[in-house]
Amino acid sequence: MIRSRLLILVLCSGVTACGGKSPTSPDEFPAVAGSYAGTTTIVFPELNQTVTCPTTTTVTQSGSSVNIAPLQLSGDCGAMSVPMGPGVIDDDGELQGQRTGTVTDTCGTYTFNGTAGFVGRELRVTIAFVSNTCWNMNLSIRLTRS
Repeated sequence: MIRSRLLILVLCSGVTACGGKSPTSPDEFPAVAGSYAGTTTIVFPELNQTVTCPTTTTVTQSGSSVNIAPLQLSGDCGAMSVPMGPGVIDDDGELQGQRTGTVTDTCGTYTFNGTAGFVGRELRVTIAFVSNTCWNMNLSIRLTRS
């Protein structure tokens, strides 16, 4: 049940749960293309439960445009594939776009707030899902480029 709820929410938020500023010039974008591996940690505060799953993905890039292949989660998350998709980075490596929004699940509506970006050789994503009728969730994804 936790795995299916996580999949639905991450699918709905994807790369749109990011933020950033406007790019200044094409030659200032960090090179972020490559293969990434690390972990996704999901914290369920009300359940006092944390799940950590090995995670991999691949990023392609053309200037400020990046495409993040579906995240491949394993371990306690089973064999889950979470689509991410295209995005635009600024000169600091932050993904631009919507930072907040809402998604509806079978238990009710979540409000989410997140950030994503590339810091050095890492892809970092954090998303907080808050609901009055569902379990709250905090996602932290930290992947390192090989």
